[in-house]
Amino acid sequence: MKKLILVLLAFAGANLSAQVAKSRYIKVDEDKGEQVYEAIKAKTQKYNQSAEQGAHYTFYIETGPRSGQLFRARIEQDMAAFDQDGSPEEYQMWNETVAPHVTNDLPQVWYYNKEVSHEVTDLCQKPLRQVILYNIDPAKSDDFWTFRKRVYDAVVKSEAQLDMGVWTVFAGNRGLNVLVGFAHENHAEMDLDGSEEWSKVVAAYNEVNGEDQFNTDNAKLRESMSAWGNSTQLWTFLPELSSPCVTP
Repeated sequence: MKKLILVLLAFAGANLSAQVAKSRYIKVDEDKGEQVYEAIKAKTQKYNQSAEQGAHYTFYIETGPRSGQLFRARIEQDMAAFDQDGSPEEYQMWNETVAPHVTNDLPQVWYYNKEVSHEVTDLCQKPLRQVILYNIDPAKSDDFWTFRKRVYDAVVKSEAQLDMGVWTVFAGNRGLNVLVGFAHENHAEMDLDGSEEWSKVVAAYNEVNGEDQFNTDNAKLRESMSAWGNSTQLWTFLPELSSPCVTP
């Protein structure tokens, strides 16, 4: 436990100037989907139309153990922004029109790992997300982060057309939890990104770090993963239920 706390504090210190997010999973009551979606849309479009403050983003989870649920996150530019509450009218609207028909689960706080993320596109234009959820053994976290940093460097060097965001759970974690999300315009682009574009990354990775080093480091990454809590999922971004995206 002490090792885990030290790892989390290290990442908190490294990301003090990075974006932060508070998220939760939302399970909608049966037969209330359309009603809840319209209520979230109305609330978001009335109160959350800034990408810089009080921004909320909503995703529909297509696959995995939470398929059919929503993932909704409030993103701020720093932790202090969460000290500023929304208006009472905003909370009242949510409590009256959404809360009676949903169940919230697993609230978490995340830090954006800017130094290993590569997002250069207006992500509102790329609604499909391939989301990899990692649960990392803190004792082996160095191997995990070595791989992620080298992947980022290889993406930059190769000029691969990939949008990759990396977030680390700071509070509400079950171990050392990391989310890596790849944004795609559609399924065809996801296939292209995972083949042609990714092959550029692997080639650049090996060029810089040594022959077949990608496979060696990837094996170490897999060994750093805990036996449970890892998952690859597909999510769909719901722009009408979200704030505007930040323009890169």
